[in-house]
Amino acid sequence: QAQSQFERSKTAPLVAVEQTRPENLGERVEEPNAVQQNVPGYTIIFVFLTAQTTALSVYTEKKQGSFRRLLAAPMSKAALLASKMIPNLITGLIQIVVIFGVSVFVLPMIGLDRLTLGGDPLALVLVSLLVALCSTSLGILIAAIARTEGQIGGLGTLALWTMGAVGGCLFPPFLLGGLLDTVGKVVPHYWAIQAYQDLIVRGRGLADVTTEMLALLAFTGVFFAIGLWRFEFD
Repeated sequence: QAQSQFERSKTAPLVAVEQTRPENLGERVEEPNAVQQNVPGYTIIFVFLTAQTTALSVYTEKKQGSFRRLLAAPMSKAALLASKMIPNLITGLIQIVVIFGVSVFVLPMIGLDRLTLGGDPLALVLVSLLVALCSTSLGILIAAIARTEGQIGGLGTLALWTMGAVGGCLFPPFLLGGLLDTVGKVVPHYWAIQAYQDLIVRGRGLADVTTEMLALLAFTGVFFAIGLWRFEFD
């Protein structure tokens, strides 16, 4: 009986093991390690969280009546809102510099991998600038949609963390696969992480991240345009 079961198991095994992998895994020449994934990913999330600060700043000035007084100045409404983006734009850039600096100089001291910044500093600076700019324009949109301080906090937290997760900042985008990988492309976080990883992980240059930069610029324009349209200055 044992012999017959052994012979039968060769053609009809009781247990079958099948190994699968993401369909698009083979398309990647080089994938990020833990530091290369997490540092840019969480940097993007933290920078976009400053959108809440932008929205709260605008909401506070509107509540205090500052916007009514500023409307008397010889400037357009678009210029007025754009000026509110500058402080948090600078804050976002400082965040990026600090996080990347710590990842380059401090992480190796505690036994972790050093973050390499690629071979095109200009491209890295431009991508970082667009990430910070996109975040502040999103803050203008949140300020235009939300009606209370609580809505800014709740809407901002929910939307920004969801966008970060779907966009691939918490884990590599290719692991999402299928529908989620497609949905991720409709948030700016996806294009930001792709640009950073192209520069940092794959050693590419400015010409190779043009699509990602244009996408971030498009998101910035859309967020600001909708925010300007929906914002109530009175």
